[in-house]
Formats: sequence, C-alpha cells, structure tokens
Amino acid sequence: NEPESMHKSYQSDSKRFVTRRPTYSTSAIQVAESHNSKITSIQAIRFDQEQLQMSSYQLASLDESGVIVIWVVLPVLDSSFSGSQTDLGLRPGGKMKLVKSAAINSNFPENSPHLFPELRTYAFQQSYSDSNLYFVATDKGAVLKASRAQNLSQPNYYCVEAAIPSIVGSLDFNKFNWKYFLTGSSDGSISLYSVARASPLVSWDRSTRGRPVRSVRWSNYSSTIFYVVDSANKFYLWDLSVRDSTPLVIENFDQKGLLSCTELLEAAGSTAPVVVLGFKDGSIEAHQIKDEAMNNKMNNISKLEAYLSSTL
Repeated sequence: NEPESMHKSYQSDSKRFVTRRPTYSTSAIQVAESHNSKITSIQAIRFDQEQLQMSSYQLASLDESGVIVIWVVLPVLDSSFSGSQTDLGLRPGGKMKLVKSAAINSNFPENSPHLFPELRTYAFQQSYSDSNLYFVATDKGAVLKASRAQNLSQPNYYCVEAAIPSIVGSLDFNKFNWKYFLTGSSDGSISLYSVARASPLVSWDRSTRGRPVRSVRWSNYSSTIFYVVDSANKFYLWDLSVRDSTPLVIENFDQKGLLSCTELLEAAGSTAPVVVLGFKDGSIEAHQIKDEAMNNKMNNISKLEAYLSSTL
C-alpha cells in the first residue's frame, strides 16, 4: 500500500476523503514507448488459466489512429521517495508501474476504397477465442481486426455498405455465443454480425430514429437480450426472442443526461438483471429489470441461434 502522504486528502461533513494521484503516468515516458494520438479506449486483457498463475496482469489501450498498446502492470518491489532515474513515469514512492509489452496496428484493408488510411478508431474488444486478436471500431462504418499474428483469417473487416459511412462507436460480443457481436453507430443503426461474415446478419437502421448510439451491450442473462443508450438520453432493452421489430422497453433520462450502461453479473438468488446507468453529473443508478419485461431467465445459447435460423 502507498502512504496517504502521496495523495491529496480533504474533509467534508466531518468525513475525511483521499483523492489518489496517479502512481504511474505514460505522459512522462518517451513517445516511442507510448501512444502518439488521443487514447479512446482501455480494457483489461482476459487471462487463460496459465496466465492467472502469474503475479502480473495486462491492460490494452487503443488510440485514435488505430494503434493498440499492450501494457504489463508490475509491482515495484523497491520504491523510493526520491523517484526513479530510469523510469520517469513512476511517481516517487509509487508501488505499481506500466511496461509496454507490444504495439499492434489495426489492419487496414487496402483493397476497399470506401475505407481510407485517415480513419479514426473509438472502441475495441479482445476476441474470446484468440487472446492475440482484437476487433476495432472505426469512423468509416467498419470494424477492423488487429492481431499480433501476421496472418489473419477472413474476413479481415466487417461493415455495412452505405453511401455515407457512419462512426461505429460501440461494439460488444455475445456472452453466450462468442462468434456474434453487435455494433452501434452514429447514424442510429445497430448491426448484428457473425465473425465468419463481413456483412451484418441483421441490421436495425432506424432503431433510435437516427440518433447516434452511445453504447450497446449484450446481457449476461440471455443470449437474445441487449441494451442500447442513444445521444437523446434514452435507454432501450431488446429481446430478440420476443420480437425484433422494436425494443421491449424504452426509458427517457433527459433530466440527468444518460451516457452509458452496463449489466451486473448474475448474483445468487437474483431473479432479473440489474442494469447500472452512468450520467453526465457523475451519478450512477442501478435498476432491476421487471420480471414482466423478461421472456424467461434461461441462459440458453440456442435461443440466439433459433432466432437467427428463423430470420435468415
């Protein structure tokens, strides 16, 4: 543990709070060891059982130019309050540091004229089947692959054919069948993809009446349920096993400004999902989905397959 003297403390209503300063910052290290453009997304890297035995863990960060940097998070065994002469990113007395492990460039498909090199990237996710593979959302309406491996399987990108490409700002893999993922775009469209096919299996072009999608997330409770947040502060709950024409639930959060949502992992004894919403004022709310809004509670992988078989 780091001493409180390293951080800022203050009193409020007879309670003492500590605001923690960064233990490590890449802003102080050489450009070659960090990003050269704005960071747009960060996530923890999933481990296999062998990696779980290691004392360190890893993070991945994506910048706007499509570069993913892999960082190893390591404990500092002998920290000094005089600082480090070899690692300027480490705060004096800091107990943790970041070490760059690798840099991965998003693979731009040169044979696709509607995608050009000046693209920007805003979100990414690690593949569930290959820990070295990442799916990267771009501002040209496409999701690209990025991998440490030199040879990528086909397709090497996914997109909707459109006259005016939209920004893909959010993507998420199905929690029960990892070969399917959703994307949400700035033109209000939502698309369901298979990793084996470049074009969408299903698209909902007017799902938010053209308002940009801020977040799209699959449920941990059912393979056919997902959640959407749009730029008009609306929350949508979809269940494809009930209907795929319109959402089951639409809630408006205009007064607070809804930014994002996620679902808590299933807790013992819970009967329905709990969705956590984040707002512009910094507040967070947890909402339990009513039973009548749920078709059933089965975490059934075949539900999504059954829907797709009846639709395609």
